[in-house]
Amino acid sequence: MVYKAAVENLSSNYLNAQIDLLNQCYARTNSDTTNMRSIFQSRVGSSKVRFILDQVIRVSTTLTSFDASSTSGFANSDIVKQTGSGGSDAISPDSKLNVWICDLTKDGSNTLIGYAYPPAGAPNWTAGSQAPTPAFDGVVIDYMDIGGPLKQPVGYSSGFRGKALVHEIGHYLGLRHIWGDDGGACQGQAGFKDDGLSDTPVAGDYSNFDCNKTKNSCVETSGDLLDMVENYMDYSSATCQNSFTKMQISAMEYVLDNIRVNVHIPLGVSMTETVSKKIELYPNPVSDILYMQIENIEYEKVHLAISNTLGQSIFSTVHRKSLSPLEINTHNFAKGIYFINVQIDDLPVISKKIILQ
Repeated sequence: MVYKAAVENLSSNYLNAQIDLLNQCYARTNSDTTNMRSIFQSRVGSSKVRFILDQVIRVSTTLTSFDASSTSGFANSDIVKQTGSGGSDAISPDSKLNVWICDLTKDGSNTLIGYAYPPAGAPNWTAGSQAPTPAFDGVVIDYMDIGGPLKQPVGYSSGFRGKALVHEIGHYLGLRHIWGDDGGACQGQAGFKDDGLSDTPVAGDYSNFDCNKTKNSCVETSGDLLDMVENYMDYSSATCQNSFTKMQISAMEYVLDNIRVNVHIPLGVSMTETVSKKIELYPNPVSDILYMQIENIEYEKVHLAISNTLGQSIFSTVHRKSLSPLEINTHNFAKGIYFINVQIDDLPVISKKIILQ
């Protein structure tokens, strides 16, 4: 996160809400899928793609805007990816999805919400579409659009709903806009391009950030369908977008299996298991003072409860990040086995075992 004003330095509640929204959208468990029209129900589906927040880096900058069209401050928004220019260098971009959160406005208007480069060699993209250097690989997103139902984005009242990152990660995983970025051409017209996926209806141009379900920008010669404004890869409003098609899902999973292979975490590794590995309790066995350290997780507070083997609660506390690491005096505990439940913000409860000797 690269920020100048305090409002741009988002709390972990926004970040966790964004991760939750990403997982809902990619698994298609988001409640607004009921808004998908029946004509497209057979074309959409859920992916196996899931997201885990691994690390948060906060960088204060003196520069104002990262808008690529800005004539002052940053002349090119990729500067946000360079520590030496007031931004923040990528962390292991070959094995991690880096997301830069910053101010992408220009003169108070939202001319750019986010952007991402597709991977080199992705199907349906022309050669040279990838990031100019691997160090620039990832997603840049405006801070006003970070969040989800658990914590509304700063710009929620202006139409931001946290779905810009859903869209941009689609590009990072190889998807094109559903209209093929051809400037309005339809089949048979000069310059016509498509997204290369047959289950997204042919569209001549993008939606104008609305939810016009009568729009039909290209009339196909056979099997004509209206534009799929509910698709995440359109420029329709966030309140309208709710699904990826099955072929879009296959395209993204292909990229993870064959191109961005080091970003791919095996499905057997759950979010709970990953978070659990970042919670360290030591020493264990313990005889006096027990320490709890949480590594590389941004959080506001942690609820910690200790119970004995009979399930009786013997200790509980709320641990705030400013107090890390937490110290627990076990001097008055009886010797034996104890279970510790740790809940970081709104994440699932993690259970661990300690031995008091």
